Amino acid sequence: MPGLLEGKVALVSGAARGQGASHARRLATEGATVIVSDIRDHLGQSVAEDIRSGGHQATYLHLDVRSTEDWATAVETAEAEFGALNILINNAGICEMSAVAECSDDEWQRVIDTNQTGVFKGIRAAVPAMQRAGGGSIVNTASIFGLKGTHGYGAYVASKYAVVGITKSAALTYCYANIRVNAVAPGSVDTPMLAEEVKVFEQNPDFDWDAHVRKYPIPRLARPEEVSEAVLFLASDLSSYTTGAVIPVDGGTLA
Repeated sequence: MPGLLEGKVALVSGAARGQGASHARRLATEGATVIVSDIRDHLGQSVAEDIRSGGHQATYLHLDVRSTEDWATAVETAEAEFGALNILINNAGICEMSAVAECSDDEWQRVIDTNQTGVFKGIRAAVPAMQRAGGGSIVNTASIFGLKGTHGYGAYVASKYAVVGITKSAALTYCYANIRVNAVAPGSVDTPMLAEEVKVFEQNPDFDWDAHVRKYPIPRLARPEEVSEAVLFLASDLSSYTTGAVIPVDGGTLA
């Protein structure tokens, strides 16, 4: 039986580990040819090799989402080697934990350049290729902190609110071209990036991370694969009448 994405070409940014690697694997299992992209070349190549070892189609490409030139190369590669670009998963992101008044210029710019401008550059690069392909689906990684605030994380929250905004704007702008633009808004996901944050939290002897997690309505962390199911839904024709949506995958936190 053909997969949901049979014959489609998907580009996933930030796919060397965590959620991005999970998304790449899930799309590949549904028949997509996946371009795994990241700046962590060794890890990204391993993800692509793992996908191929499972009998699916994948290649690795270095992509710094801050670079206009890297985005142009990625889209050109998709069209030249695989014939089209049908799906873009704008997943790459970083996190700085500084509160607004403590955030340095460099910290602010790093987060905005990656999380916000990187998504903008990805959409800008992908849209013409998707127009040539007759349509496509763009899925951006926002966050529950693009829908609500939190203590600290000034630049991160600002960047994720921007991802929600550009998702809705692009959805309304490109629906005429059969290009759908949606976002997922994960809560706490069991990834290497979260583990790095938890190490910082645990420096405070009064903070109990496990107790914090037990307060979630579904009292555990999300698995990356659970976010990938929402990404697959938005990437595929299962969501053919959905655009401009932001889907929380947060264990009920926003509720």
